[in-house]
Amino acid sequence: MTEPWYQEYQDLFLKRGMVGLDLETTGIDNFTYERPTSAALLGLTENLASPEIIIDNKCRLPAHILPSAGALNISNINPIDLMQEELSLYDLISKLAAYFIANPNKILSTYNGAFYDLIILRHSFFSSLYNPYLLLNAFEDRLHIDLYKMVQTIYCFEPNNIAFFKDIKGKVILKQEMMARENGIDPGDSHTAIDDVKTLLKLADLFRRQTPDIFYAGIASGNKKRTVKLMTEQLFFNYGEVKYKERQAIKRTPTFICEDPSIPNRMVFFDVCSEPEDYIYMTAEEIAALIDKKNSPLFSIKSNGSAVILPPLFCSKNALTEKEAIDRATKIQENNGFKENVYLACDINSKRRSPWTAEEYPESQIYNDFIDNSNRMLSDAFHKTQDFNRQLDILNEMSDPRLIDFAKRILATENPDCPPELLKSYHEFEANRLLDEDNVPWRTLKKAWDSLAKAEQSANDDSAILAATKKYYKLIENKMR
Repeated sequence: MTEPWYQEYQDLFLKRGMVGLDLETTGIDNFTYERPTSAALLGLTENLASPEIIIDNKCRLPAHILPSAGALNISNINPIDLMQEELSLYDLISKLAAYFIANPNKILSTYNGAFYDLIILRHSFFSSLYNPYLLLNAFEDRLHIDLYKMVQTIYCFEPNNIAFFKDIKGKVILKQEMMARENGIDPGDSHTAIDDVKTLLKLADLFRRQTPDIFYAGIASGNKKRTVKLMTEQLFFNYGEVKYKERQAIKRTPTFICEDPSIPNRMVFFDVCSEPEDYIYMTAEEIAALIDKKNSPLFSIKSNGSAVILPPLFCSKNALTEKEAIDRATKIQENNGFKENVYLACDINSKRRSPWTAEEYPESQIYNDFIDNSNRMLSDAFHKTQDFNRQLDILNEMSDPRLIDFAKRILATENPDCPPELLKSYHEFEANRLLDEDNVPWRTLKKAWDSLAKAEQSANDDSAILAATKKYYKLIENKMR
């Protein structure tokens, strides 16, 4: 019997095992400044009803990080109760980092994590002195599959293999809770981290059984290095996405053209479902107007966005014969003039964008510079010691101003022996953050009160969580004033 094309990735899945992650957070206003209020990390086992519970914790928040009232109400997290949690935010981030450092081979699964959970976790690692790119280490071949990207691919190419819920307008709803219910999976207490992870692991198992080609394609393209290889070393591949607004399934059979020189990780392709002859004689200016436009065959994929790259054989599910796909892709690849014009078109579009501006605040400076080896080693040493004086010495050796700011905050909030001058400096920082009336990117007290008013307007009944949130905001306000 012939082995399936995905045998290698099936073996990899069985060898490495899978864990699921979900975060409940302070909000969704600005991912750079939002932080986890709760995290669950569970391991997939043969008994889906009893996954291995690796992490299931809530955490205390430092006063300068205010949660949104709406986020607390949705996740049913009482901020007054959070104040009594054993773990601080720094402790919770350290616990997550420790697991991922010790287990680089586990396949990580999330639901919309590429856009949400992993972005917030990256910024949380950064502000806790951990490597923000811990989960993207190419040398360790870490793998991540985003089940939200996977379910879009299934809806495009194998929509009859699992059940999909559609609203009264006929638009498909791909939210995790709706996907679970429609396929006979009890989502439990939705928007609690542990139940959300139990649900996503059951969905992962469903996809593995019902759509194995797509599930294992997700593993095959489980990191940037693997994705780039699949997108550039094959003459063509297949790719599907569901446009959020229209909920329209878009199936593509792309061939690679170039990497956008102006935007990191942005790869540009031509969809061979269209006839190349209609485009290969266009000027760079004409091409620039088509890239990523509706119904255009010229489009981009983020190489670090957990895309699911399907093998060439799926072209038959996109109304293309293999010969048609090969002929059209070859026509594109052999036309160097067209490819050069696409490259120039990317440059033309880059000049129309607003110029990049330097960020003012350390949390926003994550992409300004990589952390050099010296500061990376000092950060590691900072984590390994519990001795306050040693941590203070390490702080004084650091040269990266972003890390120096973060280290000072950690020392002030985590150590009861913090000297008065450092504590005083932190309290001034707290007050400046929360009482700032300018248009700043974080949640000030004013923004927090506004979020409460908005949440109260949309609440169906008296909410104990919103009442507790009001009390919490008042406690923080009294502390600041």
